Parts: sequence; C-alpha cells; structure tokens
Amino acid sequence: MHNSKAVWFRAIIFVILFIMINYALTFIFVPKGNYTRMTMREMYSQKENMDVVFAGASLSQRDTYPYIMDKELGYKTFDYAFSSQMFIGTYYSLKELFDYQKPKLIILTTEQNNFTAKQEKPLVYLSVAPYMKSLFNMAQYYFNSSAQDGLYLDRLFPWRGYDVKSPQEAVKNFDGKLDDSYINYPEPGQVEAFSNNKSGYIGRGAVKTNPNNSKGYIDYDNLKISFENINIKDIQEKNVGYLKKISELCKANDCKLILLTPPLPVFEVQRVKNYFEFNKEIAKIAKDLNIEYYDYNLIKPQLFMLKGDYFSDKEHLNIKGAEAFSKSLTSFLKLREKGDDLNKYFYTPEEYYATINFVSATWFNSLKSGSKLKLTADSCHGTKVVPEYQFVLTDMDTGKKHIIRDYDVNPTFTFDASAYKKYKIRVNARVSGANNDDLTRYHEEEISK
Repeated sequence: MHNSKAVWFRAIIFVILFIMINYALTFIFVPKGNYTRMTMREMYSQKENMDVVFAGASLSQRDTYPYIMDKELGYKTFDYAFSSQMFIGTYYSLKELFDYQKPKLIILTTEQNNFTAKQEKPLVYLSVAPYMKSLFNMAQYYFNSSAQDGLYLDRLFPWRGYDVKSPQEAVKNFDGKLDDSYINYPEPGQVEAFSNNKSGYIGRGAVKTNPNNSKGYIDYDNLKISFENINIKDIQEKNVGYLKKISELCKANDCKLILLTPPLPVFEVQRVKNYFEFNKEIAKIAKDLNIEYYDYNLIKPQLFMLKGDYFSDKEHLNIKGAEAFSKSLTSFLKLREKGDDLNKYFYTPEEYYATINFVSATWFNSLKSGSKLKLTADSCHGTKVVPEYQFVLTDMDTGKKHIIRDYDVNPTFTFDASAYKKYKIRVNARVSGANNDDLTRYHEEEISK
C-alpha cells in the first residue's frame, strides 16, 4: 500500500513538472508578436456589442477595415479572423465569440481551398486555442482538429512549431512577455493608438498590408502562370460539415450568416479554368445549407470598380484596395438590408470574362534543339481579346537588346541562338494593335548555353 501511494505521488509530481516545463518552453519560444492574441483579447474586452463580424482567415483580416465599416454603416464591426484558419477552426473560434458577443451578422470570407484542404495546419490551432478562455472549446478544437491528421503532439507542444534563431531572441521574447503592456493588453488607449498605424496591425483584428516594392501593389510582370482545373470531387465532406456547423451555430444565436469570396487579381481567376464552375458548386452547397453566398469577383462596377493596383499579392488586397472594398461592402450591405434584388449587381461568368479588355499576365516556355531555340508565349486575357507578342533578347555579355521578333499574334517563334553565350529573353504581350505601354505585360528569363 505504501509503495502504491509513492508511485501515485511520483506520477502526479511528474505530470506537474511536465506541464510546468511545457508551459515554460512555450513562454520562452512562442513569439509574443501575435495578432491573434490581440484580436482575441480585444474581443473579450469589447464593452459595446459587435453588430457585424468578419470571420475566416487572412482574407477577412487584411481585406476589410472595421473603422471604415463603422463610419459608413453606423454599426460596430470587428475582424475576428485568423491567418490560414479553415472552417473547423472558425467554428470553434465562433463558439468562443458567441459566449461573449451577440452579433447580428457574420460575414465568413472563403476561398476554394477552404473546401478542398484535407486539414488545417497545426500552427493555426497553436495561434488561436491558447488564448481561448473556454477550456471546453479549446479541448474540442484540439481533439477534433488533431483527429483529422493525427498530429496530436504538434498541437500539445506549441513551442515545437517555432524556430527561435538565437538565445538572444529567446531572452528578448521572454522579457517582452513580462511587459505590463503585453500582460494587460488591451489597456485604455492601446487599440486607439493602433488605429493610427499606416501599416501592420490597426486594432479590431484588422491588418494593413502593402508589398515591399516602390509601386505599393503586386508586380504583374514576370509572373510564371500555370493553368489548372480544381477538381470539384476534391471537396472534403468534413469541410462542408463544419460549414454546416457554423451555419447552425449562427442560427442558434439568432445571427445571419453570409459566405463571401473577396475579389482576386484577374489573372488568378483566369488561370483556374473552371474557377466559376467550382464556385457554382460552392453556391449550391451554401444554398443547401440556407447560407447566402456572393462571389465579389462578379460584382459590377456600379458597386465596385476593381483596379490592378488594389492587390498586395495573389490573394490579398493592399491598403488602397481594402479601403475601396470596405466602402463597397457597406453599400452592398445597405442594399441587402433594404431588400434590394442583389443579383442585378453581379455579372454572369461569361459577362465577366468579356469585360476583361486587356492582357493580365504573360509568360513563355522555351525548347532548345541544338542552336535553335523555340519560344512559345502564352497569356491570360479576356475572351474578346486577341493578344500579340514581341520577343526581345538581351546579350548578357554586351548588355545590348535586340528585338528578335516584333509584335505578332503568332505565339511561337524559333531563332538561331548560336551567336550568344549568355542571354535573357523577354516576351512583351499586349492587345493586338495597341500602342500603350501601360497595357503591356512582360516576362523575362535568363537563358545560357
């Protein structure tokens, strides 16, 4: 009996020490600069009830600005979204939200990957779950997300997912977490101070992002595009199941739910050959679940005029684009609230493609045969556009440029490259007959013997 008590005592001590060590390692190695923690703590601290909540992943986090929405709508809005989160994570995050807030409307931003992804990354769980107040929600999220991929340990030990580059970095992270402004976040004035940021986190879950280039928007040149089809059969039943759970959760809390696909760069829509066929299936799933679904890529210019300088990358809007999108959404929501027929504000896919009167991206493939080089250009463009291509060679030894073939609608060109040792080939693409360099796209690659 005495030995049995000793064994139990040692086991309990081991568990306690194990938890303490795991917590210490997490405290030291998991970075403190976490937008998720700030968003969660702001949600808990909200004194006024939220009216409209944007949920999902980074499309909500970066593409919608609550301060603009508040001003235009007269509602209290909030970006309750977490990077790379899938429907499973959104469901448990919203369960937590409804324990503290009673929004009238949830707008869940989505993309095709939300339906085809086989699982949510463990790091997504680790960025959200530790800040949940409800141990029950946290445990459910842990067991159900881990069951999908079997990575129980990756979610149990948060510090395993982070790479701390030096002891100094670990010490700095440790000290930062002992700062009162971190421990007590959000203190009075902290969120208001973020709202004045020109980039990065601006409070209320929102993030302003611009690419690191002089243009301030995505570089449409030198993109290597590959066309693809997304298999509708790859839609995962478990993802649809969690979307259904989200819908039921909203209904149980007397909250409306909208599923929304934010705008993408034109070439991103064009490169997926069955893009709208896939989204038609999303619309069908949403209809079966009694969820409103809208694809903002089809919105007409009277509500949102999409511009090329609105994007920071292949998915997200930059600051200028997010501001325009947020204002457009307020107009859209006002029309919806009035009971207007919203279908009249959307193109059909055929109409959408016909409105694209430019080349959105170009590239080429090359094939060597002895001294001969066969170049084949391709591009993304509207259905009514006839593209033409020009090939330019830059001799890397002399720096001289040579137009080896001027603009022509024939995408293929073969030339003898024996006179050059190291060179670059550039393809310029434009609408046939156009003379405006601003409407020309190019792609350039270095080619050596």
